[in-house]
Amino acid sequence: MNVAIYLRKSRDDQEETREETLARHERMLLDYCKRNNLIIKEIYKEVVSGENIANRPEMQRLLEDVAKQKYEGIVVIEIERLSRGNQIDQAEILEIFKKSKTKILTLNKIYDLSSDNDFDEDFFEFGLFMSRREYKIINRRLLRGRKQAQKEGYFIGTTPPFGYSKERIDKGFVLVEDENADVVRLIFNKFAYDNWGLGDLRRYLTENNIKGLINQQRWENRAIKRILSNKVYIGYVNCNTKKAEANSIKGKHKPLIDEKTFYVVQEMLKQRECKTTNNKELVNPLATILKCGNCGRTMSRFTKSDDKRTTVYRCPLYCGNISSNCELVEHKLIDELKEELQNFNYFLENTGQELNKKKQQIENEKSILLKEISKKETMIDRCCEMLEEGIYTKEKYLKRVNTLESELNALKSNLEGLNNISFDDEEKALRTIPILEKVLDEYWNLTGKQKNEILKSFIDKIEYTKTTSTRGQIANDKPIELKIYLRI
Repeated sequence: MNVAIYLRKSRDDQEETREETLARHERMLLDYCKRNNLIIKEIYKEVVSGENIANRPEMQRLLEDVAKQKYEGIVVIEIERLSRGNQIDQAEILEIFKKSKTKILTLNKIYDLSSDNDFDEDFFEFGLFMSRREYKIINRRLLRGRKQAQKEGYFIGTTPPFGYSKERIDKGFVLVEDENADVVRLIFNKFAYDNWGLGDLRRYLTENNIKGLINQQRWENRAIKRILSNKVYIGYVNCNTKKAEANSIKGKHKPLIDEKTFYVVQEMLKQRECKTTNNKELVNPLATILKCGNCGRTMSRFTKSDDKRTTVYRCPLYCGNISSNCELVEHKLIDELKEELQNFNYFLENTGQELNKKKQQIENEKSILLKEISKKETMIDRCCEMLEEGIYTKEKYLKRVNTLESELNALKSNLEGLNNISFDDEEKALRTIPILEKVLDEYWNLTGKQKNEILKSFIDKIEYTKTTSTRGQIANDKPIELKIYLRI
């Protein structure tokens, strides 16, 4: 018999590595093939989770070859190695092996799914059902273990925070200082005691080729701010979670920063947020949303000392970004919003008919699927009645219901896929167009506070950039560049 061997390892054993496990299983299967005079044509190996076929490239390749009837049999350690995933995957495996008349050979049993004997098929389905159940039990046990490890101060994340690596100690992983720990200390000390801003730190890290957590050459302000705000550096674990109780979990690792420095930094971060006082009317329409395109700081509104009638936007860091007359910046913003409105209208005019056609097609498909789902559910109910009436034997009932449930699950999966199809671009255009039209109609009649409120309702931030100018002059003759980040 011409056969192929399939080997899969899903997770580490406590006493041996993945490679050791695969090698041991391979020796066992090679010996089995030799004893039974089986001719091995190919060996498929992979180290992946058994959750679904989509994440298992070697399993996909094996099924393609089985469907082409390349082998008379597939040899595995146990039936569970083929699939611990959902019923749809298991039904697909069953169907491919059945149609191709390919046997499944394990150390304990040979399955011939193409024969008239239903016993092998029922036994095969039962084995996969039990393996799926075992997989879920193992996952729940692992989750409980992770939660308990977290309560005891172990690090349960996948990627350690910048400045740490992780090392297995006793029952879990503990964070340990790595080569970037001094960079973390520098970031905190420069911000807390040398009055460096996020932009200063960003430029320093980038210019000195200090790589971040994912080896990026260009740092971003928000990445530095996340480091400055993370309590992991004063000895806590899992502090980025939204659950408040996690903030009280003391980790087993050593802090990189003392608590005094950390809380000095937190206070400074709060103070540097641009806020307006309650007793003063806001006059700056771009307050908190206009950012320097060079360093990321919030642009400030400044009245010239030699001309009280002239107000400009400038970067408080004087990083090389040239200031501009406030009115010119506002006019530039309105021009940019007009262009955004034209783009959204153009999109709807040129793609609207096609999108409506696609929507209607999807609705028709969903209607057909819902009818088929209803039919399958009725047929399953009918099988129950036929079992109760004695028309079906238990074996025939199980076989028929399993087939119907596989078909039902496939239909539901297709329906879910159709429900998940989004029309984000169209929805964004439909949401944004009326807001932009309202802004463009009313903007110049609003107060500074009203302008700021309406702009903040749909704009996350605006990056301002202007290059070279004559020394000591406002470069109103130079082009202003605005990059608008819409929130909607």
